[in-house]
Amino acid sequence: MIDEAMLPHLVDVLTAGTRTDRYGNEIEDWTTPARQSARAWMQQQTRAEETDQRNAQIGEWTLICNPVDADGDPLTITGASRVEWSGTTFEVAGPPGPAWSPAALHHYEIRLRTVEG
Repeated sequence: MIDEAMLPHLVDVLTAGTRTDRYGNEIEDWTTPARQSARAWMQQQTRAEETDQRNAQIGEWTLICNPVDADGDPLTITGASRVEWSGTTFEVAGPPGPAWSPAALHHYEIRLRTVEG
């Protein structure tokens, strides 16, 4: 695992709950997501402005974190998760990338995406 002194950012990992829609299908429900806090390193990779059909700010980020949350419990993060940090909500772009040591899972490297506008 990465020494927490090297992970200066505190992020919240959100996992959607589920509910049944009027047709009996189970769907994601983001009204009350499960939250786990984790120490992390946030690094912006790219940024762009989409002005063709709308005025949008698009950013791609990398999140590096240990495989445990701030309480020491296993971190639950998937491609369907969201991450909140510094007032911004990010979508997880694809499955988390595990980084292994010879003995065990060392940390995750996770691509994030944000679109505003």
